[in-house]
Amino acid sequence: MKKTFLLVILFLMTKICYSQDINLFIKDIKEERHLEQEDSFIELTSIIKGIKVNNLNQVKIKEITTAVDDNGNILKKMESFFGDDYSSSNQLKIKLEAPSRKSSKISSLEGVIKYFSPSESNGSKIIITNLLDNYNKNLLRKKHSDIKLTLIDKEALQKLKEEDEKEYNKQIEKLKKEGGLGEELAETVGAFKQFFEGFSNFGSKESLSFYIEDKKDEIVEIFIYNGEGKKMNYGSSRMGKNKLTINLREKVASNWKIEVLIENEKSLKEYKFNLINIILP
Repeated sequence: MKKTFLLVILFLMTKICYSQDINLFIKDIKEERHLEQEDSFIELTSIIKGIKVNNLNQVKIKEITTAVDDNGNILKKMESFFGDDYSSSNQLKIKLEAPSRKSSKISSLEGVIKYFSPSESNGSKIIITNLLDNYNKNLLRKKHSDIKLTLIDKEALQKLKEEDEKEYNKQIEKLKKEGGLGEELAETVGAFKQFFEGFSNFGSKESLSFYIEDKKDEIVEIFIYNGEGKKMNYGSSRMGKNKLTINLREKVASNWKIEVLIENEKSLKEYKFNLINIILP
């Protein structure tokens, strides 16, 4: 087991560091040292000012272009504990390799923040109604030629498999041809059967299962709403690149809808930032 022998947290630095396009300052720094140097890191919590951040306007770190300590060491970006997905909070965490013990500050930290503002008008929010009528169909077939999001009727297919194996095989063949599946998966019925039977809802009785083909990772979120507009998502699990199960709070009804948020040129803005002389704990 790896042992941590130093953990330092510096709360609320008073010096504000300004970005080139937006105001950004460091709120606190967490430093963790391990016996294995490659596992040591610092995590900077930054506060963004100058842009509105909420559920409709989200932010994420696109890239860190420069991170250098005062000894000239380049600090590579590391993935944050909870990933680097979009956030509806104006706080962003930046995780970097730990600097040299001799370093007293990060001389320069530069990067790019992505600002995502989805809406129906700019084509980045797609709403699918009549949910029960869209099983075994690519939900984005009329919107995106290069992205596939196929809603799989897992429950009905499982029941059919138990009752009539021959009819089940016919339905799998039909789904392979009409369901908007990827070329590799659709080559054989056996390949899809193996794919389909690998879905899991991880303890939730109610769920929706999706096949996803999104090579550029443009799908940001998938939300499920009931007839009253209440969000029904109750966690999700991703298996490989193509399998997604969204657990639900209630049983699906005909008046439910799916909301898919997808990056596009109209919904995205990018802001550069440049922080200097960040004092280390």
